[in-house]
Amino acid sequence: MTCPHCKQHHAHRSHRSGLADRIRRLFQMIPYRCRTCKRRFYAFRAGEQSPRMRTNEERKIMELRRRLKWKRTKRELIIYGFAALFVAIVIYLITRPSTAPLSGS
Repeated sequence: MTCPHCKQHHAHRSHRSGLADRIRRLFQMIPYRCRTCKRRFYAFRAGEQSPRMRTNEERKIMELRRRLKWKRTKRELIIYGFAALFVAIVIYLITRPSTAPLSGS
C-alpha cells in the first residue's frame, strides 16, 4: 500500500480502535499505517485496487486471494446443498405414510 503522505510503499493495515473506526467501517473505510512516516490514514475498500494505492504485485496477490476464497465458498455451498438434500430425503422417508398391503380374502 502506498502512503498518501510520504508516497512510500510501506503502509500496512492497522487495527481498528475506537468509535471513529467503527463508524468508518460502515462506509467501507479501512485504517492503514505507514511504516516510514508512522502516519495513519484511511482508504476505501474499493480504492484498494487503484494504481495509486497498490503496486501491480499487490493487486495480483489480492486477486489470487479473492479467487481462492470464492472457490472455497463455492465448494462449501455445494457441500451444504448436498447435506440439505440428504436431510430432506431422510425426513421424507421417515415421515411418509406406510402403505400396508390390504388383506384380501
